[in-house]
Amino acid sequence: MKPLLLALCLCLPFLSHAEEKKDYLYFRDVNVSPYQNLREFFDMPDRSGHYQVTLVSDSIGPLTFEIRRVEDEKETSLQKTRSYAIGDHEFHAVFKNMMGKDDLIVEIANSNPLFSAKVSVIVVELPDSN
Repeated sequence: MKPLLLALCLCLPFLSHAEEKKDYLYFRDVNVSPYQNLREFFDMPDRSGHYQVTLVSDSIGPLTFEIRRVEDEKETSLQKTRSYAIGDHEFHAVFKNMMGKDDLIVEIANSNPLFSAKVSVIVVELPDSN
């Protein structure tokens, strides 16, 4: 009985984490080399909606995060911030896709000359946004 209980205790956290990931529209872990920039393109659904964009990292800063809207061939900066933290970087932005025709670009700049930065990029559709 104890081995079965131990196996259930070890598996339950992974099962609940897998269920959480299903709610993500996009979830990516990216690595940004020292003194480098990274641009990640997200093909958004072809319907109107509001989306929460979250970037988190435990890396040593400074890191710059920028959210850009892509309308046809035109890019527009929506929100940009620079974080000087030593770990615990967190950035949130709402991406409003009112006509359902726009796409999203996330830009991350790592200004640390010595260490790469691992950043998790999470995009979630907000409820009742349609």
